[in-house]
Amino acid sequence: MRLLIVCLIALSCAPCVVGQQPLSGIFEYKATISLPDTNVILKEWNVRVFTNDTIVRVETETQLGIQVYIRHMTLNKAYLLIDYGTDKYAIQTNLENQVKNDTLKPEYTIKRKFGSKKIAGIKCRKYFIQDKNQPDGFECYFAKKISNKYLEVYKDIPGLGLDYYLPSTDGLIHYELKHFTTTPVDPNLFGVPSDYKRITFDEFVNLFAE
Repeated sequence: MRLLIVCLIALSCAPCVVGQQPLSGIFEYKATISLPDTNVILKEWNVRVFTNDTIVRVETETQLGIQVYIRHMTLNKAYLLIDYGTDKYAIQTNLENQVKNDTLKPEYTIKRKFGSKKIAGIKCRKYFIQDKNQPDGFECYFAKKISNKYLEVYKDIPGLGLDYYLPSTDGLIHYELKHFTTTPVDPNLFGVPSDYKRITFDEFVNLFAE
């Protein structure tokens, strides 16, 4: 359960988007894990990222259903919504500690590469990332004109990841944007529902350690 929570937190056609301007809309990604050096997909799932430019809501398909992570970018608060049987929890994450951890030396290197392509109508730059757990490295594409603040991946790249990889204990996960729309998002999606009990991560873990 702890590993699932950590992974979810670690774990967001727009020709009109320019200059990393504020936006409201929905990013829809497909995530996959494949057998090494093959195209055989072991598992795939969908990830949807909603934003009003102040708050981000990430919905991830899991074996337990849709898991929701809500992050308030200006208040530096975040909640992971968990349904466990008949109980519902909103687990608060400490973003201040996360910022402190981000000052540590990253375990990967990034190189800007020649080349670009369009993903869902958005022009992207190519980067080569070499992770300590993936010595062969992998190519990723980031949108120059959309801020990287909507997703917390490779923050040192100035742009939103639209086609990228993240190493995990299960293998190398590939995330690729399939659709993007600029549209006002229902503000109710960014709040913690009243039937969810707000607790800290440690309190949640202690519930199952007793």
